Order: sequence, then C-alpha cells, then structure tokens
Amino acid sequence: MALSTGCKKFLEPDYKTNVTAEVVFSSDDNAQAAINGLYSTLFVNSSSNGEITRSIGMAADELTYYTSNVTYDQFQKNQVLPNNANITSFWTTYYNVIYQCNAIIENATASTGMSQAYKIQIIGEAKFFRAFCHFYLVNLFGPVPLMTTTAKEKTIFAPRSSVQDVYTQIKTDLTEAMNTLPADYSVSDGRRIRANKWAAAALLARVFLYTKDWANAEAIANTVLANTSLYALQTSANINSAFVNNNSESILELDRSASDNYTNEGYSFLGYLNFSTLLRFPLPADLLNSFETGDLRKINWIITVAGVSTPYKYKLYSIPTNAATFENYLLLRLAEQYLIRAEARAQQNNISGAQSDINVIRNRAGLPNNVTMVDKETAMAAIENERRHELFCEWGHRWFDLKRWDSLILPATKTRSDDVLGASKTTWKSTSILFPLPQSARDNNPNLTQNEGY
Repeated sequence: MALSTGCKKFLEPDYKTNVTAEVVFSSDDNAQAAINGLYSTLFVNSSSNGEITRSIGMAADELTYYTSNVTYDQFQKNQVLPNNANITSFWTTYYNVIYQCNAIIENATASTGMSQAYKIQIIGEAKFFRAFCHFYLVNLFGPVPLMTTTAKEKTIFAPRSSVQDVYTQIKTDLTEAMNTLPADYSVSDGRRIRANKWAAAALLARVFLYTKDWANAEAIANTVLANTSLYALQTSANINSAFVNNNSESILELDRSASDNYTNEGYSFLGYLNFSTLLRFPLPADLLNSFETGDLRKINWIITVAGVSTPYKYKLYSIPTNAATFENYLLLRLAEQYLIRAEARAQQNNISGAQSDINVIRNRAGLPNNVTMVDKETAMAAIENERRHELFCEWGHRWFDLKRWDSLILPATKTRSDDVLGASKTTWKSTSILFPLPQSARDNNPNLTQNEGY
C-alpha cells in the first residue's frame, strides 16, 4: 500500500515522499506500482480523459457549449489566453507524465533487482507514453521543451525545441517501443489496456503521416492492418460496439472501474444524471447536417434527448450494465489506420488504393461506394470528409487535421483551418492554430518564448 500510494508522488518532480527509487525498482512487483501510477495519471486527469476532446473540439468545428463559461468561451472564439485553466492543465499533465516516463526509463535501466524481461516491458511502455505526450504538446503548442531526462539542471530552464527535433525523438521512442513491446496483450491478461507493439506502431503511423513521410506512414499502417488475428473493424451491423471495451477494433484504451457510470468524456458531454437540464456540449448543426443520409455513425454514435433544444450529443456515456456494452476511453482504434493509409496512398498518387481504404470505412458506416476519386485533390476531399465523420469528437483529430493540411483556397502559407474556421468564425485568426504557452510555465522558465499572436 505504501508503494501504491507513494509511487506517483515519487515520480513527480517535487520528490515529496520517502519512497525511493531503490525500493520502487527493487523488483518486478514493486516496479508495477510505477507503471500503474503512469496509467493512473493519464486516466484520472481531465487533460487525457475528455478535456482535450472538449476544448479543442470547440476550437475547431465539432462542439459548442451549452452556456457561457470563461474557459470554454476562449476556445470557442479561438481567443485562448495564456492563463486559461485548460491550457495550463494540458501543459502540466503531459509534462508530469513525461517526467514519470523518464523516471521509469532511468530507474528501470539502473535496477539490479528487476528481471530483464520486465525492464524491457516497462521501458517500452514509458517510451510509448513519452512519445504520446510529446505528440500532443507539439501539436497544441508548436515548439516545446523536449524532455528526455529527470535531471533538474537540464529541465528547469529548458528552452523550446524545434518541432522537427521533437518529432525526431517521438519517432525514436515509438520505433524502440514497437521493436521491444510484446505483440499481444498477455501482460494485461488479454485486456487492451496496456501499450503493446501495435499501439506503438499505430501512433508511429500517425506521426509519419503528420510529418509527411507518406511511404513510412503507409508501411507502418500496413503492419497494423495486416494483424488480422488481433484486429478487425466492427461490421456495419455491429457498429455500436466500436467503443466497447476489448473489442476487435480497439488497439489501446484507458481502463476504468465497472462502478463508474460513465467514461469521464461521456460524463461531461452529456452532463450529469439529469439529462434534461444539464446537457453541456451539443454538436453544431453544420457537423450534424454534414453526415450523409443513412450514415450509421450518426444513427448510432449520437443520441437524442427528448425535450432539449440542442438534442444531439456524442454517444460515449456508457452506463455499464454488462461486459458486452461496457465502454472504456479509446486512445487508438483500427479505423484510423485505414484513414492513415488512404491519405498516405493518395499523397503517393495511389488513388485506387486510397479509394479502397475509404470504401472500407464507408461500407462499415452503411454507405455505398459512390465517392469517386480521380486525382489527389478529389481523394483528399473524400479523405477529409471521412476523417471528419469517423473520428469526430475523439482526441482532437479534427483540430489537428485542419492545422496540418495546406489551405485549398488561400496562399500556401495558410492552412486548411483558415479555409474552414476563417469562413465560419468571425473571431478566427491564423495564429490561433497554436495555443499560447501557459503564463505560469513562462513565469517559472524565462527561456520559454510565447507563440505569435499572444
């Protein structure tokens, strides 16, 4: 008990605990407390379990807010201030997790009491989540401090590293994790709640896509999609199971207790038990109306609440009645890999291959093969449409897509966000695509410069 309660604090930068590294990493069983603490931090913190989706869903065009709230109004209007509570939370949470990852890597490597197999296991998981957190930081803020050590003298006043350097480290971490983590879920008794080889590969495919390494994005997505013994899309008849825990589409999910009535994300989307008065995050009409007639994702993944003027809400509320319907919060799922491969193929002028992948996603949604791709431009338009509807309200995919894609109608210096959000929001400006660094972080570290426009 002392280890399980003290380990999280040990792995935080303040060192306010008597639990030492020698004790925590003296055996495989004790080190389990460290890795449990890592997953726990990700699960319980709002930055990882819902707030990312909510806040940057509003910054994009996926969510609105039911009433006025200073924190959310800033995201909705793309006028986020450096003292915004959620901006501070994102920064703090991800750097705390990175610190935990670095502590696990350093201390497991130095341990003389742990087995070599378990060292490799938890170091691989730590590298996966170090990459995961750096990925979100660099996409939210642009250049950010790159942290690969717990040494205070190297981290306390660390300057911002270039986006390229951060991505280089992310790729290194994910490649090493992919090459060392197990190719199954045996470490978690078959449950998909611990990062494995394929989780690292899935995130690496996304990273290659974001950095426009089309060949590697396709190749890595291929390896995940080829693993049909572990992974398969839910059928159109069973599309409502896409978010059910441990389903064949799940690559990695955050576990929660069966006593929890909701995922944290769904809890905040839908409000509390009194749905009629506390519905909080409606989907905007533009998104709702953009779904094609008969799209099973709209029919099954969005719910209607009687008597509410903004009736559609994202589905992930999951009151757990049995294991067949119990939902965890998915970090990675297979459908994204088809979309990654489709985009990578389109960018390499393999239009027929891209169309094949898009048809897989459309057919699963109950839609026909009636989208014609004749060149890269039409292929990318179809891919954008499917990404918007397959990944809506999940981990900020829409926001990141709009910021990484080039503008279609404006000069090359602009992004797709200028096309879409500039046309729909009077408060939009191009510099809004990066959030401001938290003022508290800059107060503590004078080497942190602020993003343009703030």
